[in-house]
Amino acid sequence: MIMRHVSVLLTLLLLGPTSHAFAPVASFVSTRPQATTTRSHSPFRTSSVLYQSSSTEKDPQQQQQQVSIDDVTAELRETQSAFAARLAALESVADAEALRREYLGKKGPIGAAMSYMRLLTPAEKPQLGAVVNVVKQEMEDQLATLTEQLQTAALQAALENDRVDVTQPGIRRSPHIGRRHPIPMTMEKAVDVFTQLGYDTVTSVTDSPEIETDYYCFEALNCPKDHPARDMQDTFYLREDRELLLRTHTSAVQIRQLGKRKPPLRIVAPGRVFRKDDIDATHGLQFHQVEILALEPIGELTLGHLKGTVEHFLAQMLGPQIPVRFRGSYFPFTEPSMEVDVFFRGKWLEVLGCGMVDPNVLRMAGIDPDEYSGFAAGFGVERFAMVMHQIGDLREFTKNDMRFLQQFPHYYDDGMESFLSGIAPPPEEPELRGESVPSPFVSSLEELKAQAATATKDEDVKSEKKAKQKKTPPAAAANDAIDISKLDIRVGVITKAWEHEEADKLYCEEIDIGEPEGPRSIASGLRAHYALEDLEGQRVLVLANLKTRKMMGFPSHGMVLCACSEDGRVVQFVEPPADAKVGDRIVVAGYQDGEPATENQVMKKKMLDQIFPDLTTNADGVACYKNLPLQVLEGASCLPTDVKSGTVG
Repeated sequence: MIMRHVSVLLTLLLLGPTSHAFAPVASFVSTRPQATTTRSHSPFRTSSVLYQSSSTEKDPQQQQQQVSIDDVTAELRETQSAFAARLAALESVADAEALRREYLGKKGPIGAAMSYMRLLTPAEKPQLGAVVNVVKQEMEDQLATLTEQLQTAALQAALENDRVDVTQPGIRRSPHIGRRHPIPMTMEKAVDVFTQLGYDTVTSVTDSPEIETDYYCFEALNCPKDHPARDMQDTFYLREDRELLLRTHTSAVQIRQLGKRKPPLRIVAPGRVFRKDDIDATHGLQFHQVEILALEPIGELTLGHLKGTVEHFLAQMLGPQIPVRFRGSYFPFTEPSMEVDVFFRGKWLEVLGCGMVDPNVLRMAGIDPDEYSGFAAGFGVERFAMVMHQIGDLREFTKNDMRFLQQFPHYYDDGMESFLSGIAPPPEEPELRGESVPSPFVSSLEELKAQAATATKDEDVKSEKKAKQKKTPPAAAANDAIDISKLDIRVGVITKAWEHEEADKLYCEEIDIGEPEGPRSIASGLRAHYALEDLEGQRVLVLANLKTRKMMGFPSHGMVLCACSEDGRVVQFVEPPADAKVGDRIVVAGYQDGEPATENQVMKKKMLDQIFPDLTTNADGVACYKNLPLQVLEGASCLPTDVKSGTVG
């Protein structure tokens, strides 16, 4: 039987050649046996070895046995038939996956059949390969078709099990009925404040699309392609030419309205926006904004009107006694610009940005800035919801946890004032809203109260179980150690430099660190130590994994490393090795294997406070970390400075 022949081939492969030799026969496989007995490794049925010999005598004339390609093909087809029979009996996707591993995995009969290649002549190898590939493809196609059918059936069964009759009347106070989410409630309250002031709401898909063009999102807002303000936002682009993107703010709605409507106008634009950011307690890939725009004939709207509007809005959102302060700031589309803080629950919190509309924005929209002027303001809805409800983690909004949602009123005007003022709301009583039998599950008010009491008791039991199942927190992994490897220090060169307009100690620089996006904009306090003409062409080290922050209105993305004497009188650039290339990473021997941290991790874990105390210059003026010199990976150390035994930062 061919089953035995197939097993013989695998046995011979394991035994290897001997001194016996046999002449090959056309279209057959001929091997040289070794006188032994071994266990079969065939993927097919139980079979015996090809050659056998007596345990007491060794006959050099052993009978030759052979196997043909046709026999192997027949055996593979028989395996395929058995596979099809098993396939017809499958009932779940998990069973289909198990069958795939059994027959089509590396240790299955199909994979094992390919190992016969080493026993075939060059002319016969393509024949076996073609047969195996055809059989394997047919089996994979059959399995894929059935798996898709099983997945569809499983989905339909799940939908049927989870089906809810939405025509049944709801019971507002039932513990089993969901609540409104705090994000849309906060957004509705904010929009209502402005609509009561005469603002028109803009929310339609055509007027407020989430997929925007570069023109509406940036250029028309006084942000050309080379503007440094673009570094302040990480954008999801949808095309390689970067002309189509997910909007990073709802300011684009204002530009669309300026193109469709003529002033005077007042609009409020709520919506969802997207930015590429690491997800943590205060950041997410998407969030919500509300922005306003007011335009009137020139002279009718001033900065005073803007401040009065903002103060009224904050009083409506956070209470009439909320302290407010305005700080000067920078936005590309307003001039002058301000950021607004509120003193809420013991500390000052930044809540929104605002300013008078920049004349360039009006010109690009086809409006004469000599005839019309106005103001704009915007804020993040999540920030207000977190402040109002003392929510410490942004991710709670998307967990859909009933325990979280049940803490909030059903509507923003339902108990919100008492919530903000700290007054305990009255206990909730289940109500039937006039229905005698509101649903098949509840037939009376008494039954509803009993269900509510049972649900509360079950929640208490679950809480007790969780309290008993406290787990010891895992030990910190070795790669969680905070050291120099967490910093992404790159070789850079200053390509452009100019004096900061509002800070007499700062230079503004564009530094090339080899990124495809182009040079970074970085501010450094070196005007007391370097002349402006000496900066361009200067090679430096740039700490690259820092978030963009404003330095007196200038968005600075990174830090230039310098050596400083103990008295602070001498400050000098730490220069990379002469043979280092722009973009090369600077490392320290023994710490070069770690991955740099993300920008959010550096800030959140306060890594600079832990790493910088160990960054110094040695007696030769070479920048070191824990007395080990900074160097290019497998290269030379950084050039020595004139600062001996100083600090680096």
